[in-house]
Amino acid sequence: WTYNPLTADLLGDSGFDTLVYHCVDEIKAQPGMPVKILESAEERLCRQADIVFVTAQALLEDRKGWNPKSFYLPNVADYEHFSRALQDDLPVPDDLAALPGPRIGFIGAISGYKLDFELIRYVAQSRPDWSVVLIGKVGEGDPWTNTETFAGLDNLSLLGPRDYDILPNYLKGMDVALLPNQINDYTRGMFPMKFFEYLAAGKRVVSTNIDSLKNYHDYACIADSYDGFIHCIDEILSSGSDVDLDNRLELARQNTYRIRTEKMLAIMSEASE
Repeated sequence: WTYNPLTADLLGDSGFDTLVYHCVDEIKAQPGMPVKILESAEERLCRQADIVFVTAQALLEDRKGWNPKSFYLPNVADYEHFSRALQDDLPVPDDLAALPGPRIGFIGAISGYKLDFELIRYVAQSRPDWSVVLIGKVGEGDPWTNTETFAGLDNLSLLGPRDYDILPNYLKGMDVALLPNQINDYTRGMFPMKFFEYLAAGKRVVSTNIDSLKNYHDYACIADSYDGFIHCIDEILSSGSDVDLDNRLELARQNTYRIRTEKMLAIMSEASE
């Protein structure tokens, strides 16, 4: 069961009863990748595999041409872990609690090829009364990431990475959770793991219009423009009771590691019959 297109080159295809390729990203679209090598290796691996799982519809389009036993199953979240954010007695970390509300936040890799830094800057500039919070490692997977775009923004905080164990604490202290992704070849083949993590934490989500979330308009506010992104946040902050909370939590419950693994194993069992 491999996630690496180069596996076939490294291990060959002998000695295994079953070969599963789990394609979770358009790896060749990441910065600094050997594109031609990856393209050739991934096609070879897909053709050799007994089953191919992909996490985005765009990934399915290409891989199904190489292997008809390709199946789309999006990324998932640890519901039990992130739903801790709903507990009344869970403390909000001091560094986040010290920032004035409303707090608009993102948790994840702060990398230039994934996130739209200009959008984030535009949001912070347009609403100086909001605290815009980014939590995560800067430049993960992209050493060319430059955060100078955020210089001079007093209401934007780069808090750095935080332990997985306390991410629910940080989500509890956020009023809106963001997915400010770029629209490019990489994000076309990406399903953000943070989406179901945010929902499990009970957060209302604002996202750019990435392909993988086009069918989730009932669970997130998805924007086509910078102003539309701000409008989504405004709408959430000005709304009253959170009438959609139960729907968001139920969707998150349906997309857990256990449920996804059971579905994958069932597909593998069917394919082997």
